[in-house]
Amino acid sequence: MKLFKFLLPLLIAVGFASPAFAQNRAHEREAQDFSRFDEELNERDFDALRDFLYTKRTIDVKEKADNLAISGDVRTEWRHLNERRKGHVLRGGNHVDSNGIPLSRNDFDIEFNLRFDYVCDRAWAVAHIRYDNGAGVDDNGKLCCDDPEGYHGSGFCDDLCLKKAYMGYNICCDGDTRFDVELGRRNLYHVFDSKIQFLSRFDGLLLKYSSSNECFADWYVNVAGFVVDERVNHFAWITEIGFINICDSGFDFKYSFIDWEKHGKNRCFAQNPKGFRFLNSQWTVYYHLDPEILCVPAKVYGAFLWNAAGHKHTVGHKHTDGDEHADGDEHGHEHKRRANLGWYVGFTVGEVVQEGDWAIDVQYQVVEARAMPDDDMSGIGRGNVRDESFTVDGRGNTNFQGYRIEALYALTDNLTLDTQFEWSTAYQKSIGGSHRYSKFEIEAIYAF
Repeated sequence: MKLFKFLLPLLIAVGFASPAFAQNRAHEREAQDFSRFDEELNERDFDALRDFLYTKRTIDVKEKADNLAISGDVRTEWRHLNERRKGHVLRGGNHVDSNGIPLSRNDFDIEFNLRFDYVCDRAWAVAHIRYDNGAGVDDNGKLCCDDPEGYHGSGFCDDLCLKKAYMGYNICCDGDTRFDVELGRRNLYHVFDSKIQFLSRFDGLLLKYSSSNECFADWYVNVAGFVVDERVNHFAWITEIGFINICDSGFDFKYSFIDWEKHGKNRCFAQNPKGFRFLNSQWTVYYHLDPEILCVPAKVYGAFLWNAAGHKHTVGHKHTDGDEHADGDEHGHEHKRRANLGWYVGFTVGEVVQEGDWAIDVQYQVVEARAMPDDDMSGIGRGNVRDESFTVDGRGNTNFQGYRIEALYALTDNLTLDTQFEWSTAYQKSIGGSHRYSKFEIEAIYAF
């Protein structure tokens, strides 16, 4: 009954919030079943399926509690950001975004994550729902030109995202050998290892095979295919192989390959679009230090990334902000360069499990302009407050070098403070011009 009393209010809150979110965001829908009729028609279940689902509803909550795990966290976040391009400040003061609204150096967020994990026999399901709202009062909804002295604020209450929703099944398990299949949604970085790529959503099928060789290492192979754009049948595939604690040396080695290419026309009728001309290989190495050396867990790591589709790119653009030939020399001459590499090194010391624990991570990253898809970059980045795209503006989220320092400390068994500092500058100033970005962030996280 205690589980039921806790779970019921959460489910009710999610249930009431979801329709409101759908209504407020209806104009942003991208799915092809865009009409309410098509959606309802698609969601009608087969009678036998409805009967099967009903049998699960009749199972007592106490019985489900043995298989169900509920967790979550509440976060409050403050970020202080600075960004300059060619010496010009892009945040603070009188600077505005594309809609003419002031851009501050400060950003405040309120976030809530709710997770469900259900494991029964050889199958499992995982769900993760996130609310992430900007702090502040609601805006009165009127444009500044219509109501310049009105009640304007930065807060909102409708940013709900289905971060994870996947199911899995164990096909076989024999000693150290295991073969699983999973289907559904998460982010690529939840499965595949990289500090600078794999930010994209992974809606697809995952095959996981793992085994062990006593004379060599524990090893695994993950292979996946996922949807990029259903409207033009654009799919991508990715694989990763890993060897853990090779010959008991403390070394791990991982290799991943992802094929983003679209052969044919995209939704904008562009043939073989540049935004997806990527065949990325990444080699990653970890070395785990003996815990007795520092009395805490510690590891050093590094990775090298290569885009094999690194064809030469002609750069040199004319931009709407009057910045001509941003990718050429001072005379506007065009350059041709591959710019298809990326790498990073870092170390982590400590581990956070309970009150008083701490951990520190330090990284240095280099990402060239065409090392990965602009919106798949998951590293430090450039800030990109103007939301520019490399394929249009000659600059976006890639083409940077910089470092990140992050520290986590547990004030209690449930409450932690996460502090982060990032700094980056343009790696190749001949592509998009000079650029500087920095961020200081502190976040309080209560996990349950």
